[in-house]
Amino acid sequence: MAGRAASLPPQECSPGWPRRTFAFGPFKLQPEKQSLLKHGRPVRIGGRALDLLTALVQRPGDLLSKGELLAVAWPAVFVDEANLKVNIATIRRLLDEDADAPRYIATVVGRGYRFIAAVRATTLTE
Repeated sequence: MAGRAASLPPQECSPGWPRRTFAFGPFKLQPEKQSLLKHGRPVRIGGRALDLLTALVQRPGDLLSKGELLAVAWPAVFVDEANLKVNIATIRRLLDEDADAPRYIATVVGRGYRFIAAVRATTLTE
């Protein structure tokens, strides 16, 4: 799996630091492990897509603007909004999502995206 552990603060990568898990549908997202599982099996996901999915899942029901999401996945770098659309489309494909009948990610036209599924969040200490 693609990952960018260097982008996490050092303490979040250390043993004993709480590890968050977000479960939704058949999926389990473990950001600190840079892991997305479906029915317990790893799903290949790129680092930027993982960052975007994590941002959305951490705030279910909240509208995240395009600017907020761009800042999460591409901090201090100017990128075209098309990069965001491509990564959201990739996430939807990985989640077996239909953009016309969303179960996980809703588009708010001209504004951003919202995670619409129920999320069960847990924190574990290793």
